[in-house]
Formats: sequence, structure tokens, C-alpha cells
Amino acid sequence: MRLSLLRTQILRGNKMSAAHHQKTRAAIYTRKSREEGLEQEFNSLDAQHEACAAYITSQRHEGWKQLKGRFDDGGVSGGTMDRPALTRLLADVDQGLVDMIVVYKIDRLTRSLSDFAKLIDRLEAKGCSFVSVTQSFNTSTSMGRLTLNVLLSFAQFEREVTADRIRDKIAASKKKGMWMGGRVPWGYAIHPDPKVQSLEIHLEHAKDIQRIYDLYEELGCLAQVKSQIDSLWPERNYSRGRIYKILTNPIYIGKIRHKTDIYEGLHSAIIDVAQFNRVQEQLKLKSAIKRGTHPTRGLSACLIGKIYDETGDRLTPSNTKRKGRVHRYYYSNRLTIKGADPTGWRIKAETLETALSSMVKSNLMQAFQATDIEDGLTAHELTQYITCIETLKSQAALKLISRVDLTKGNITIAINQKELEKLLQCSSNLIEAERLTFNEPITFQRRQNGTKLFWAQYETGPRLHLIKALHDAHTWLDLLKSGKQITDITQATGLLDGTIWKRVRLACLSPKVQKAILNGTLNPEFTIRYLQSKRVPATWVEQDKLLISKVPC
Repeated sequence: MRLSLLRTQILRGNKMSAAHHQKTRAAIYTRKSREEGLEQEFNSLDAQHEACAAYITSQRHEGWKQLKGRFDDGGVSGGTMDRPALTRLLADVDQGLVDMIVVYKIDRLTRSLSDFAKLIDRLEAKGCSFVSVTQSFNTSTSMGRLTLNVLLSFAQFEREVTADRIRDKIAASKKKGMWMGGRVPWGYAIHPDPKVQSLEIHLEHAKDIQRIYDLYEELGCLAQVKSQIDSLWPERNYSRGRIYKILTNPIYIGKIRHKTDIYEGLHSAIIDVAQFNRVQEQLKLKSAIKRGTHPTRGLSACLIGKIYDETGDRLTPSNTKRKGRVHRYYYSNRLTIKGADPTGWRIKAETLETALSSMVKSNLMQAFQATDIEDGLTAHELTQYITCIETLKSQAALKLISRVDLTKGNITIAINQKELEKLLQCSSNLIEAERLTFNEPITFQRRQNGTKLFWAQYETGPRLHLIKALHDAHTWLDLLKSGKQITDITQATGLLDGTIWKRVRLACLSPKVQKAILNGTLNPEFTIRYLQSKRVPATWVEQDKLLISKVPC
């Protein structure tokens, strides 16, 4: 009886002991801020790992077991949480695969107090803890937590002081004209003597820099300079941005720039100071009007960086001047960088902006009309919002857009919720989020002067230039019927006789087509060039069927 009771107590004690010593899965994390020395056979990461592994072995009686695999971050600062090995380790923690993280020192895990607080919350949520093998403290007590916070505070302080020292050293060295590293400017090479912190002229490349400055002085246009450089050195693929940096870099006149200050450098100059100053004056004159502030670009400025084509390429506003008139367009960015591209977009800005403004107003009004009157919103307030949208000017409507995506048959517009609330002077989400992004079917017609856009609510109205052309056609036809010669008309107008005969064809269009031209109901796809060409059907019935039909939705 006594033996049976003793056996039962022993078994119960063994179960309690086993429960007390549950397996603790321990993962070792190591980190080194710099890459120096990592190529050695036994480096700092190996030393940290060995010390942590020995600590886990010493805790084997507590049920600790080292996990296979290593979590090493070499050459990564502790000031950021964006570390490959740490990311993998935390992913395993989230999956419940790690019970304990072992580090050599706390600052190997993180040097930031705020990052550490977030890390602790994440570990506690998964029942995971950590231990430092060289810093003994217990985070379960208030004194242990205080000790931990003090250690982290000093680690973060040390990192910030070190960064300040480095910044001060760089500033002081640049004041003395020293080269403090970084990408070596084209035209120079690092001085062969490592004790001399300076640059020396690369004779062959220096000629290229001089050539770029000479070209800009001669041409006065970055685009033309780029074109010349592409023909001279096609393999280098200089961008206009890089050319601009070369033209404005004071390093080429023997100076060193530090933020907004410029100091005399220890290196020799490639460009003469007088020529450098002349180039700066030319660049200053070219950029006298800041981007987006030109009176003809007011609407374009609202859409800068917001319009994308089907390839994900951004459309950039631009303009050209012909015969005293400014014509604005939106170009695919690849057209300005790589040149001609048949897939690139070139849309008249006025047409696109009108379409976007119309679509924004129409869809927002529909969204408000479908909004239920609830949450304290009265019918009067809802009416005010609808009226506000209906009376919006084009520029105000375009400011509401956060992104536009163009494809061949569709246009997607996303509305900025904050801008809408700012316009309506309200802070609540009056419209459901999914209604703030909408699609509109569109059609495009590629033309010599840019892609023409048509949409379901397209409203052209009477086209004055087309009405004038029709008037000229009837006038010239009457003159010819009265016995006038074609030479008389060409002398009076200064036009070629071929142009006169083409224009007269407009007077021979069907009565319904001519009436559609006058009242603005003619299909907007058809231009003067098309109407006076031989592609127009010969019979009036076919003309009416083709030219007066509406634009397809």
C-alpha cells in the first residue's frame, strides 16, 4: 500500500516537473552595423552567435532548445526595423514558431526606444520574450523594465551623437575644400593618394564636360543639348535632368557644395568661372516662369502627376506656340525621354480637361442624388451640396481628382475625399468610398495634331471654324457660277487653287449635313479635312447616315 502511494507521488511529481520544464524554442538574432570585416572567416556575427548559443546551452535544464537556421543582419543599422533577417524572425514569431529571442546586447535588436516599445507589444501578443546574454535583467519587474529603458535610451543617444559627429565632421571637412565621398562627378577621378581627400581632373572626361557647357551656350536649350549629346555619345544615355545637374554643379569651377553653402575646393576647375556664370544666367532666364504658374497652364497644374496611360506611364502637360497661339497638350512621359513612340499618348489639354471636369461633376451629382438622408443630413443640406457641385468651375472640379487612368476604351477617375470635404466644408463621409472612383466609356481618334477624345456626354456645339469654311465654300461657288475665274479667287484670298476646289466641296454636302454644321449636331469625329476629301460618300442619303450619327457610347 505504501509502495503504491509512493509510486503515485513520484509519477505525479514527474508530470509536474515536465509541465514546469516545457520546451522553449529559442532563436538567435545577430546584427552588425557595418560591412567591414564580414568577409572574414570568423566575424562579429559569428562571435555573437557563438555567445548566444552557449547561453541557450546553459539553459537546457530549463527546457530551452535552439532553433535551426540563423537570423543575421550584416551591414544594417539598428535605427531601422526594415532588416531582412529581423523581418523573417518576426514572421516566425507571428506564426507561433518562436518562444524566445536571444541577442548578444539589446542594441543588436534595436537602438530606438519607440521601435522597441512596438516590438515588445508585438512579441507579447504572441507569447514571445527575449533575453540579452551580456545584460542581466528581468522585464517582469518594474526595476527590470526601468533598467531596460535606460539601456535603450543610452543606445539611442549614442547613435544620435555619433550621427551628429559624422555630420559635423563632413561639414568641417567641406569647409576646408575636401572631397567627402559619394558618386564621383563625371570629369573627375578620386585622388590616387588616399591621404589626400580631393579629386583630380580626368583629362578625357573633362573634355566632355567642357563640350556640354559649350553646347548649352550655343543652343540655349536643354532638349537640343540632349539631342546633340545623344548623337555624340549614344551609349551614355544622358537625361535632361543629369545635364542640368552638370550645368549647375559648382564642383566644375573648383568649389565644394554643402547643402546651401559653397566653399573653395582643393581640386582644380574644369570650367572657367565666367562661362559658368553665363550658363547660370541662361538657365535662370529659361526658368523665369515656375512650373504650373504660367497663365496658360493653370488647369494643367491641377493635374500634374495625376494622369497615367495603360502602361502606367505618366502624362505630362506641355505646350507649343504656332502662329501666335498657344496649344496645350498632355504627353506620355516616354515621348519626352525616348522620342517617337507609336504607343505614346498626345491629347489636347482643353479636350481632356473639359471631359474630366464634366465627368467629375456628373458622377458626383449622381452620387449625391443616390445618398440617403440620414445621420443628421437634411434635404436642404443635400440640395446645397448638389448645387455646389453643379456650379463648379473647371479648375475647382479638376482639383478634386486624385488620379486618372486612361485606356483605349475607358477612363477611370478617383476623387480625393479630403479635397471634396474641404470644398463642401464638411467633415463626414457623405458619399460611399466606392462611389468616389468611377469609370466612363470613351473613344479616341488619333490625329496628326494629337489624339482626339470623345465621351458619352460630349458636347461640341457649333464649330465656328467649320461654319466659316462652309460660308467660304458657298461664296466661292457663287463666284464661279457668276463667271469668275479660279485665278480671281486665288488672287483675292492668297490661297492655292487646289485649296479653293477642296473647300467648294463643302457647299455640295447634303442639306441635312450643312444644317448639322450650323447647329452643332454634326458628328464631332469629322473635321474640315475629312469633309472636303474624296472619302465623303457621293450620295446625300449616305452622307446623312454617316455624318450626323451620334458618337458611340
